[in-house]
Amino acid sequence: MKRINQVIIAIALFCLLSGSAFSQDNEGHYFTVTTWKIEIPQDGSRAEFNELMKEWYQKITSKNDKVISERILRHASGNDQRDLVIITEYASWNDIDAAQDKQGELVKTAWGNEEGRKAYFKKFNKYSLTHSDEIFQEVPSWRK
Repeated sequence: MKRINQVIIAIALFCLLSGSAFSQDNEGHYFTVTTWKIEIPQDGSRAEFNELMKEWYQKITSKNDKVISERILRHASGNDQRDLVIITEYASWNDIDAAQDKQGELVKTAWGNEEGRKAYFKKFNKYSLTHSDEIFQEVPSWRK
């Protein structure tokens, strides 16, 4: 009987939290988390990759008014050091879509012609093995 009560309480808490704390209408910022597997190819270098990331930040991310902040993290410990995690913060769910639209405009402006865009992405893609994308929402602080 005690186990059944625990299960019922757990289900009730899940329903409460999923209906309020994790809903898209709730206050709290949204974060996209993109994890790239990066590998330095024979015809590349860490310096070139860093320059590509810097160029993207200067031409795209820093000019996107829907992006509140962005952090780029590199795997620092363990046997697989290829992970590069990019965490981008937005004020709302709708700002994620708006930021993507703005990013498209900025890419067209940053590399004024299709050849320039293709050249940039060709350089970047030689470093990228795979990636995954997730969206998270900030949980309201219960410490207040």
